[in-house]
Amino acid sequence: MKKILSSLALFVQLTAPMAIGAHTTQVRILSTMNVTSVNVSVCAGKYALYLDGRMQEDYMSAKVMQMIVINDSIELRIPGDTIGRFGQVRLVSIYDTSCFKIKPIQPASGTRTYDHSLTVKVAKGFLQCLNSVDLEHYVAGVVESESGGNSVLEFYKVQAILCRTYACAQLNRHIDEGFDVCDGVHCQVYKSRPTDPKVQLAVQATTGLVVIDKNLSLITATFHSNCGGQTANAEDVWQIPVSYLKSVRDTFCTSTRNANWQRKIAKEDWLSYLSGKHKFPVTDSVASGGAMNMKQASRTTNYVYGAAKIPYKTIRADWQLRSAYFSIEEGRDSITISGRGYGHGVGLCQEGAIRMAKLGYSYMQILLFYYRDVEIVNLSRLEFFRRD
Repeated sequence: MKKILSSLALFVQLTAPMAIGAHTTQVRILSTMNVTSVNVSVCAGKYALYLDGRMQEDYMSAKVMQMIVINDSIELRIPGDTIGRFGQVRLVSIYDTSCFKIKPIQPASGTRTYDHSLTVKVAKGFLQCLNSVDLEHYVAGVVESESGGNSVLEFYKVQAILCRTYACAQLNRHIDEGFDVCDGVHCQVYKSRPTDPKVQLAVQATTGLVVIDKNLSLITATFHSNCGGQTANAEDVWQIPVSYLKSVRDTFCTSTRNANWQRKIAKEDWLSYLSGKHKFPVTDSVASGGAMNMKQASRTTNYVYGAAKIPYKTIRADWQLRSAYFSIEEGRDSITISGRGYGHGVGLCQEGAIRMAKLGYSYMQILLFYYRDVEIVNLSRLEFFRRD
């Protein structure tokens, strides 16, 4: 039988300060590009260079190393010299403060900076670049990439806990490909090490903290930009009910940047879409009028008229709307879609959470507002409380 503790006792015991064992995460960076050439340089700390598994004595003093795909190998160059061709190139950080810069040359893209180590090899004709980085440093990079800079410390704490929770739940997502997670939206966006000092402070202040459900499982830590005043039930978006992802009324985000939007569509295009894809009876004058005048006062799942039922999320996807929370009003030659929010609407509303943080709410209060029946716990002690 699981140990039963009160919410307060569980929080106190599981979030008590303690040493956290370092966990290295393998992140595939530049994963959304087919890269055949990169420049790499050390920007801080000290590195050991390994070529096909052999540590080198020289070359690390070079300001820039260029790696180019040649057939199934990597040609390594430094200014004025070609070192050779190798199956794998590794830069292994000696210090925790070590970081490197990487700039894609083909295709051309901006320079990115990452903490800790880098492994480069060829996979399917392109460079596969893996950043071996401590979990907490990875979380810091994700926080800034997913939420942007110049926010408030307490919100960064919220985002750090969610990003850490999501990362720990997804660490085997790419195991068959030889790494843990990618740096794109498939996992979590991870563009570089953070530049905002508050991000580092937030990650340090919440080191090891994750969110679990009543079964002591890591939650699906989903979030979005703005819910428009009401978050969505998980089952209304993904068909699967989740105990902690339930709709909540949110007054904190209703006056923020992404709270409202509009889109005009020609009547002819709108009615053609309804009849062509959804067999909606647009020739019926009553049905046609209803299709062009619809009010979604609170979040619902489908637009229904007679036997016709159209999921709002389908309309959103087909017309690339900001959210599935919208109403429709008829004009002379067009309809106006007036929407609320930005994103799928499930879980934490980022703009609402930022507003709560500015008003003085703590990270714990914010998380418990958006996720129901959950606990914030220390990851390093979680296994103890999972034992029977």
